[in-house]
Amino acid sequence: MFAVALSGVAILLAGITTLRSYADRNMELATRVGAYGAEPALVFNDPEAAREGLDPLRRIPGIARLRVLDHRGRPLYEWQSPKGDPSPVLTSLFFPQPFSTTIRRNGSVIGRIEIWGDSSTLIDYVRIGALAGLGCLLITALGTIILARRFEYELVKPLGEIATVAHDVRLHRRFDKRVQPLGIAELDRLGGDINALLDELQGWQGHMESERAVLAHRASHDMLTALPNRAAFDEQLAARIEDAARRDRRFALLFIDADNFKAANDNHGHAAGDAVLVALSARIKETLRNGDFAARIGGDEFVVIVDPLDQGPGAEAIAARIRQIAAQPVALPGGADYRLAISVGAAVYPDDGDDAARLLTAADTAMYADKLTNRSQKRQAET
Repeated sequence: MFAVALSGVAILLAGITTLRSYADRNMELATRVGAYGAEPALVFNDPEAAREGLDPLRRIPGIARLRVLDHRGRPLYEWQSPKGDPSPVLTSLFFPQPFSTTIRRNGSVIGRIEIWGDSSTLIDYVRIGALAGLGCLLITALGTIILARRFEYELVKPLGEIATVAHDVRLHRRFDKRVQPLGIAELDRLGGDINALLDELQGWQGHMESERAVLAHRASHDMLTALPNRAAFDEQLAARIEDAARRDRRFALLFIDADNFKAANDNHGHAAGDAVLVALSARIKETLRNGDFAARIGGDEFVVIVDPLDQGPGAEAIAARIRQIAAQPVALPGGADYRLAISVGAAVYPDDGDDAARLLTAADTAMYADKLTNRSQKRQAET
């Protein structure tokens, strides 16, 4: 619009400049015609003859004033248009001075005619030029609005959709987002490349998540028995203590140790020992209730968190069940059967300890007491 406005102003000024040159020539011709009409009047010093001789000039638009002077510079005839000047600014710009012609007869100066112009012949052109310029600006503005909306619909919005996909991918890791067909060949190619890249990223993300899940599982679980390991147990025990303290409830911690596990390794080999541990972990899992937690924290040491303690069987009942199910024969890789004996110690939060260290120490102490009891009972049975 600014360029169109500049072009319109330039064309208008060029037209006005050309029109001014034509107006100057017309005024010069008018003064010459007036000189021929005023010559007889100056010869006979007759104002009425001057009026009649200059009558055709008074009908010409654009002449505001006429004056005929004799050879001494005295006015012989003077006329001024009764119509007002429509634009004094244009008049002062185009006709700042009157046009004059010296009248001669037989080589002698007999007088002079002066003619002043006005803007009556220019104002219409300026108005038409200004209206045409405004019309062009209006058409340009409407065309610009239409093109801008079309540009926004066909290009800006598709680019915005691409930007939205990139934004979701960057901030929210939405690798499942895809750029939809946009109807523009260049943008569709760009969208296809972006979708192909997102396919690769989604594949990489899925692979990384599965690898991360595997690594996290390995970091928190025992490789042999698939039970949670010591690190996972410590984290779980701290969380259970915090939750029990907040809700003012109790839970039990069972410490389990295999009494004759070394004999299985020594007599039947490490593969048999691994089979015993796997079987024991599976049997411990069978005794768990919803909400209970079991972990392997050492070679043949297991722990069970019975939570909550006030619902269902108590810690001693669960410990007795674990002893009973663990005593069942274990099939070894060589085909032999092996009977496993375990010792179980129980500690209750907060009765036996209100933190992880005290609670674990109390359960361990109870487990060793159970182990000593089992040994004495075995000796008495042998005797």
